[in-house]
Amino acid sequence: MSGENLLLDAIAGFAVHVSRRVSDLNGAIESHRCKLLNNCTSSAAPKANIEFERPGNPFINFVSRLLVANAREPDQENTTYFAAADRIIAVGDVHGDLGALRNVLKLSKLIGSNDEWVGGGTVLVQVGDLLDRGDQERAAFELLLKLREDAKKHGGAVHILHGNHEIMNVSLDFRYVTPGGFVDFEPLADQANEKLGKLPPAISETIKGLPEFMRSRAWSLRPGGPFSNRISTNQLAIVIGDNVFVHGGLRPTHLAEPGALETMNSACRAWMQGRAEKPSSLKTGKSPVWMRNYSLGSPKIGSDECNTLQASLDLIPAKRMIVGYCSRSKTLSHNVARY
Repeated sequence: MSGENLLLDAIAGFAVHVSRRVSDLNGAIESHRCKLLNNCTSSAAPKANIEFERPGNPFINFVSRLLVANAREPDQENTTYFAAADRIIAVGDVHGDLGALRNVLKLSKLIGSNDEWVGGGTVLVQVGDLLDRGDQERAAFELLLKLREDAKKHGGAVHILHGNHEIMNVSLDFRYVTPGGFVDFEPLADQANEKLGKLPPAISETIKGLPEFMRSRAWSLRPGGPFSNRISTNQLAIVIGDNVFVHGGLRPTHLAEPGALETMNSACRAWMQGRAEKPSSLKTGKSPVWMRNYSLGSPKIGSDECNTLQASLDLIPAKRMIVGYCSRSKTLSHNVARY
Protein backbone atom coordinates (compact mmCIF):
# COMPACT_ATOMS: atom_id res chain seq x y z
CA MET A 1 0.00 0.00 0.00
CA SER A 2 1.38 3.44 -0.93
CA GLY A 3 2.27 6.04 1.65
CA GLU A 4 -0.52 8.23 0.30
CA ASN A 5 -3.09 5.47 0.78
CA LEU A 6 -1.81 4.82 4.28
CA LEU A 7 -2.25 8.49 5.11
CA LEU A 8 -5.73 8.58 3.59
CA ASP A 9 -6.60 5.44 5.51
CA ALA A 10 -5.43 7.04 8.72
CA ILE A 11 -7.35 10.25 8.03
CA ALA A 12 -10.49 8.20 7.38
CA GLY A 13 -10.29 7.05 10.96
CA PHE A 14 -11.21 10.60 12.04
CA ALA A 15 -12.93 10.89 9.05
CA VAL A 16 -44.84 7.92 23.05
CA HIS A 17 -46.27 6.60 24.84
CA VAL A 18 -46.36 8.41 28.24
CA SER A 19 -49.32 8.06 30.58
CA ARG A 20 -50.05 10.55 33.35
CA ARG A 21 -50.56 8.32 36.36
CA VAL A 22 -48.48 10.71 38.46
CA SER A 23 -50.77 10.65 41.45
CA ASP A 24 -50.70 6.84 41.56
CA LEU A 25 -46.93 6.56 41.43
CA ASN A 26 -45.62 9.65 43.22
CA GLY A 27 -45.93 8.21 46.71
CA ALA A 28 -44.32 4.89 45.84
CA ILE A 29 -41.48 6.54 43.96
CA GLU A 30 -40.78 9.03 46.73
CA SER A 31 -40.73 6.27 49.32
CA HIS A 32 -38.26 4.19 47.31
CA ARG A 33 -36.14 7.24 46.49
CA CYS A 34 -35.83 8.11 50.16
CA LYS A 35 -34.60 4.58 50.90
CA LEU A 36 -32.01 4.81 48.15
CA LEU A 37 -30.81 8.23 49.21
CA ASN A 38 -30.41 7.05 52.78
CA ASN A 39 -28.24 4.16 51.58
CA CYS A 40 -26.11 6.02 49.04
CA THR A 41 -23.35 8.56 49.33
CA SER A 42 -23.50 11.87 47.52
CA SER A 43 -23.09 11.64 43.76
CA ALA A 44 -21.10 14.84 43.61
CA ALA A 45 -17.62 14.27 42.33
CA PRO A 46 -14.89 15.07 44.87
CA LYS A 47 -12.32 17.69 43.98
CA ALA A 48 -9.35 15.72 42.71
CA ASN A 49 -5.68 16.32 43.39
CA ILE A 50 -3.72 17.37 40.35
CA GLU A 51 -1.40 14.48 39.53
CA PHE A 52 -0.19 14.10 35.99
CA GLU A 53 2.84 14.19 33.76
CA ARG A 54 3.02 16.47 30.76
CA PRO A 55 3.22 14.54 27.49
CA GLY A 56 6.75 14.16 26.23
CA ASN A 57 5.99 14.55 22.52
CA PRO A 58 2.61 15.72 21.15
CA PHE A 59 3.57 14.55 17.64
CA ILE A 60 4.06 10.98 18.89
CA ASN A 61 0.65 11.15 20.58
CA PHE A 62 -0.88 12.34 17.31
CA VAL A 63 0.73 9.54 15.28
CA SER A 64 -0.36 6.97 17.89
CA ARG A 65 -3.93 8.10 17.49
CA LEU A 66 -3.68 7.78 13.70
CA LEU A 67 -2.26 4.27 13.96
CA VAL A 68 -4.98 3.13 16.37
CA ALA A 69 -7.67 4.50 14.07
CA ASN A 70 -6.04 2.88 11.06
CA ALA A 71 -5.82 -0.50 12.81
CA ARG A 72 -9.60 -1.01 12.70
CA GLU A 73 -11.06 -3.81 10.67
CA PRO A 74 -11.97 -2.51 7.18
CA ASP A 75 -15.72 -2.82 7.81
CA GLN A 76 -15.67 -1.44 11.35
CA GLU A 77 -17.34 1.97 11.57
CA ASN A 78 -15.35 4.76 13.17
CA THR A 79 -17.15 5.79 16.35
CA THR A 80 -14.64 8.06 18.08
CA TYR A 81 -12.74 10.34 15.68
CA PHE A 82 -14.44 12.41 12.99
CA ALA A 83 -13.36 15.02 10.47
CA ALA A 84 -13.73 18.72 11.24
CA ALA A 85 -17.09 20.32 10.43
CA ASP A 86 -17.96 23.87 9.39
CA ARG A 87 -20.76 24.08 11.95
CA ILE A 88 -21.23 22.12 15.17
CA ILE A 89 -24.13 22.48 17.60
CA ALA A 90 -23.70 20.94 21.06
CA VAL A 91 -26.73 20.34 23.31
CA GLY A 92 -26.37 19.03 26.85
CA ASP A 93 -28.68 17.55 29.50
CA VAL A 94 -32.04 17.12 27.74
CA HIS A 95 -33.40 15.06 30.67
CA GLY A 96 -36.59 13.88 28.99
CA ASP A 97 -37.78 17.36 28.00
CA LEU A 98 -38.90 16.79 24.42
CA GLY A 99 -40.38 20.27 24.07
CA ALA A 100 -37.18 21.99 25.12
CA LEU A 101 -35.14 19.76 22.79
CA ARG A 102 -37.37 20.67 19.86
CA ASN A 103 -37.11 24.37 20.69
CA VAL A 104 -33.31 24.23 20.83
CA LEU A 105 -33.11 22.38 17.53
CA LYS A 106 -35.47 24.84 15.84
CA LEU A 107 -33.59 27.86 17.21
CA SER A 108 -30.40 26.26 15.89
CA LYS A 109 -32.05 25.86 12.47
CA LEU A 110 -31.61 22.10 12.55
CA ILE A 111 -35.24 20.93 12.28
CA GLY A 112 -38.38 22.18 10.59
CA SER A 113 -42.00 22.22 11.71
CA ASN A 114 -42.37 18.46 11.09
CA ASP A 115 -39.16 17.48 12.89
CA GLU A 116 -37.40 17.09 9.54
CA TRP A 117 -33.65 17.76 9.34
CA VAL A 118 -32.95 21.15 7.73
CA GLY A 119 -29.42 21.57 9.08
CA GLY A 120 -27.59 20.53 5.91
CA GLY A 121 -23.99 19.62 6.77
CA THR A 122 -24.23 20.73 10.41
CA VAL A 123 -23.05 18.29 13.08
CA LEU A 124 -25.22 17.97 16.20
CA VAL A 125 -23.73 16.54 19.39
CA GLN A 126 -26.02 15.70 22.30
CA VAL A 127 -23.56 15.73 25.21
CA GLY A 128 -25.28 13.13 27.41
CA ASP A 129 -28.04 12.96 30.03
CA LEU A 130 -31.07 12.29 27.85
CA LEU A 131 -32.52 10.18 30.68
CA ASP A 132 -34.12 11.02 34.06
CA ARG A 133 -35.91 14.10 35.46
CA GLY A 134 -38.44 14.26 32.58
CA ASP A 135 -41.31 12.12 31.28
CA GLN A 136 -40.38 12.00 27.58
CA GLU A 137 -36.97 10.32 27.59
CA ARG A 138 -37.81 7.70 24.97
CA ALA A 139 -39.50 10.20 22.68
CA ALA A 140 -36.46 12.48 22.85
CA PHE A 141 -34.19 9.54 22.04
CA GLU A 142 -36.37 8.45 19.11
CA LEU A 143 -36.30 12.00 17.71
CA LEU A 144 -32.50 12.08 17.82
CA LEU A 145 -32.29 8.64 16.17
CA LYS A 146 -34.58 9.82 13.37
CA LEU A 147 -32.49 12.96 12.91
CA ARG A 148 -29.30 10.90 12.87
CA GLU A 149 -30.56 9.04 9.80
CA ASP A 150 -31.97 12.19 8.17
CA ALA A 151 -28.77 14.17 8.73
CA LYS A 152 -26.66 11.51 6.97
CA LYS A 153 -28.68 12.01 3.79
CA HIS A 154 -27.81 15.72 3.77
CA GLY A 155 -24.13 15.52 4.67
CA GLY A 156 -24.68 16.24 8.36
CA ALA A 157 -24.37 14.07 11.45
CA VAL A 158 -25.93 13.51 14.87
CA HIS A 159 -23.88 12.10 17.74
CA ILE A 160 -25.39 11.08 21.09
CA LEU A 161 -23.12 10.73 24.13
CA HIS A 162 -23.61 8.99 27.46
CA GLY A 163 -23.93 11.09 30.59
CA ASN A 164 -23.87 9.99 34.21
CA HIS A 165 -27.65 9.44 34.11
CA GLU A 166 -27.37 6.86 31.32
CA ILE A 167 -24.73 5.05 33.38
CA MET A 168 -26.96 5.22 36.47
CA ASN A 169 -29.95 3.75 34.64
CA VAL A 170 -28.03 0.82 33.16
CA SER A 171 -26.76 0.28 36.73
CA LEU A 172 -30.48 0.17 37.76
CA ASP A 173 -30.15 3.33 39.83
CA PHE A 174 -33.54 5.00 39.31
CA ARG A 175 -33.38 7.78 41.92
CA TYR A 176 -34.12 10.50 39.38
CA VAL A 177 -36.76 8.79 37.22
CA THR A 178 -40.14 10.53 37.05
CA PRO A 179 -43.52 8.76 37.22
CA GLY A 180 -43.86 9.12 33.45
CA GLY A 181 -40.43 7.59 33.04
CA PHE A 182 -41.68 4.37 34.65
CA VAL A 183 -45.05 4.39 32.90
CA ASP A 184 -43.24 4.70 29.56
CA PHE A 185 -41.92 1.15 29.99
CA GLU A 186 -45.17 -0.44 31.24
CA PRO A 187 -46.06 -1.88 27.79
CA LEU A 188 -43.05 -4.18 28.28
CA ALA A 189 -44.36 -5.59 31.57
CA ASP A 190 -45.62 -8.93 30.16
CA GLN A 191 -42.42 -9.50 28.22
CA ALA A 192 -40.33 -8.58 31.25
CA ASN A 193 -42.23 -10.96 33.56
CA GLU A 194 -42.00 -13.78 31.02
CA LYS A 195 -38.24 -13.48 30.48
CA LEU A 196 -37.08 -12.38 33.93
CA GLY A 197 -36.42 -15.95 35.04
CA LYS A 198 -34.08 -16.52 32.09
CA LEU A 199 -31.64 -13.85 33.22
CA PRO A 200 -28.54 -14.59 35.31
CA PRO A 201 -29.65 -15.09 38.95
CA ALA A 202 -27.84 -12.01 40.25
CA ILE A 203 -29.58 -9.58 37.89
CA SER A 204 -32.90 -11.44 38.09
CA GLU A 205 -32.97 -11.25 41.88
CA THR A 206 -31.99 -7.57 41.80
CA ILE A 207 -34.92 -6.74 39.52
CA LYS A 208 -37.35 -8.87 41.55
CA GLY A 209 -36.28 -6.94 44.63
CA LEU A 210 -37.42 -3.65 43.12
CA PRO A 211 -40.96 -2.27 43.54
CA GLU A 212 -43.22 -3.71 40.85
CA PHE A 213 -43.66 -0.41 39.00
CA MET A 214 -39.89 -0.26 38.42
CA ARG A 215 -39.39 -3.75 37.01
CA SER A 216 -40.29 -3.14 33.37
CA ARG A 217 -37.84 -0.26 33.16
CA ALA A 218 -35.20 -2.29 34.98
CA TRP A 219 -35.65 -5.26 32.64
CA SER A 220 -35.28 -2.99 29.60
CA LEU A 221 -32.34 -0.95 30.92
CA ARG A 222 -30.29 -3.71 32.57
CA PRO A 223 -27.00 -4.57 30.84
CA GLY A 224 -28.07 -6.50 27.75
CA GLY A 225 -31.66 -5.24 27.98
CA PRO A 226 -33.61 -4.01 24.93
CA PHE A 227 -33.22 -0.29 25.62
CA SER A 228 -29.64 -0.62 26.89
CA ASN A 229 -28.72 -2.34 23.64
CA ARG A 230 -30.17 0.56 21.69
CA ILE A 231 -28.28 3.25 23.60
CA SER A 232 -25.10 1.17 23.69
CA THR A 233 -24.15 2.47 20.24
CA ASN A 234 -23.77 5.96 21.73
CA GLN A 235 -20.33 7.04 22.94
CA LEU A 236 -18.67 8.30 26.11
CA ALA A 237 -16.41 10.69 24.20
CA ILE A 238 -15.80 11.71 20.60
CA VAL A 239 -13.37 13.99 18.77
CA ILE A 240 -14.55 16.14 15.86
CA GLY A 241 -11.65 17.95 14.25
CA ASP A 242 -9.85 19.61 17.15
CA ASN A 243 -12.86 19.48 19.50
CA VAL A 244 -13.39 16.75 22.10
CA PHE A 245 -16.90 16.18 23.47
CA VAL A 246 -17.60 14.41 26.77
CA HIS A 247 -20.30 14.76 29.41
CA GLY A 248 -18.20 15.40 32.51
CA GLY A 249 -14.62 15.83 31.38
CA LEU A 250 -11.32 14.10 30.73
CA ARG A 251 -8.16 14.05 32.82
CA PRO A 252 -4.66 12.87 31.84
CA THR A 253 -5.26 9.68 33.86
CA HIS A 254 -8.11 8.82 31.46
CA LEU A 255 -5.80 9.23 28.48
CA ALA A 256 -2.62 7.48 29.61
CA GLU A 257 -2.67 4.74 26.94
CA PRO A 258 -2.72 5.12 23.14
CA GLY A 259 -6.25 4.71 21.85
CA ALA A 260 -7.68 5.45 25.31
CA LEU A 261 -10.88 7.06 24.00
CA GLU A 262 -11.68 4.16 21.68
CA THR A 263 -10.95 1.68 24.46
CA MET A 264 -13.24 3.63 26.80
CA ASN A 265 -16.08 3.68 24.26
CA SER A 266 -15.68 -0.01 23.47
CA ALA A 267 -15.65 -1.06 27.15
CA CYS A 268 -18.80 0.93 27.90
CA ARG A 269 -20.55 -0.56 24.88
CA ALA A 270 -19.64 -4.11 25.90
CA TRP A 271 -21.01 -3.53 29.41
CA MET A 272 -24.28 -2.02 28.19
CA GLN A 273 -24.75 -4.95 25.83
CA GLY A 274 -24.26 -7.40 28.69
CA ARG A 275 -20.98 -8.77 27.30
CA ALA A 276 -18.67 -7.50 30.05
CA GLU A 277 -18.56 -6.16 33.59
CA LYS A 278 -19.05 -2.46 34.26
CA PRO A 279 -15.74 -0.70 33.52
CA SER A 280 -13.91 0.45 36.63
CA SER A 281 -13.45 3.84 34.96
CA LEU A 282 -17.20 4.46 35.30
CA LYS A 283 -17.46 3.62 39.00
CA THR A 284 -15.91 6.72 40.58
CA GLY A 285 -16.60 10.43 40.87
CA LYS A 286 -13.52 11.06 38.76
CA SER A 287 -14.92 9.22 35.74
CA PRO A 288 -15.51 11.01 32.40
CA VAL A 289 -19.26 11.18 33.08
CA TRP A 290 -19.07 12.21 36.74
CA MET A 291 -16.14 14.62 37.13
CA ARG A 292 -17.12 18.26 37.53
CA ASN A 293 -13.68 19.87 37.67
CA TYR A 294 -14.48 21.93 34.59
CA SER A 295 -18.09 22.62 35.59
CA LEU A 296 -17.63 24.58 38.80
CA GLY A 297 -18.17 27.99 37.28
CA SER A 298 -16.08 31.13 37.63
CA PRO A 299 -14.36 32.03 39.95
CA LYS A 300 -14.01 28.40 41.17
CA ILE A 301 -12.16 27.36 38.03
CA GLY A 302 -8.52 27.91 38.96
CA SER A 303 -5.05 27.27 37.63
CA ASP A 304 -5.12 23.61 38.74
CA GLU A 305 -8.17 22.88 36.60
CA CYS A 306 -6.75 24.83 33.66
CA ASN A 307 -3.45 22.92 33.85
CA THR A 308 -5.30 19.59 34.03
CA LEU A 309 -7.40 20.57 31.05
CA GLN A 310 -4.44 21.64 28.95
CA ALA A 311 -2.54 18.45 29.71
CA SER A 312 -5.60 16.42 28.68
CA LEU A 313 -6.01 18.35 25.44
CA ASP A 314 -2.34 17.82 24.61
CA LEU A 315 -2.73 14.08 25.03
CA ILE A 316 -5.77 13.73 22.74
CA PRO A 317 -4.66 16.08 20.95
CA ALA A 318 -7.40 18.72 20.71
CA LYS A 319 -7.80 22.46 21.18
CA ARG A 320 -10.97 22.57 23.25
CA MET A 321 -13.25 20.37 25.35
CA ILE A 322 -17.05 20.65 25.28
CA VAL A 323 -18.80 19.24 28.35
CA GLY A 324 -22.31 18.97 29.75
CA TYR A 325 -23.92 19.48 33.17
CA CYS A 326 -25.70 22.74 34.05
CA SER A 327 -25.98 25.40 31.38
CA ARG A 328 -23.93 28.58 31.45
CA SER A 329 -24.28 31.75 29.44
CA LYS A 330 -20.59 31.91 28.53
CA THR A 331 -17.43 29.87 28.17
CA LEU A 332 -15.74 29.15 31.50
CA SER A 333 -12.22 29.43 30.16
CA HIS A 334 -10.44 29.89 26.86
CA ASN A 335 -10.68 26.23 25.94
CA VAL A 336 -13.59 24.67 27.86
CA ALA A 337 -17.07 25.24 26.50
CA ARG A 338 -20.24 24.12 28.26
CA TYR A 339 -23.67 23.75 26.70
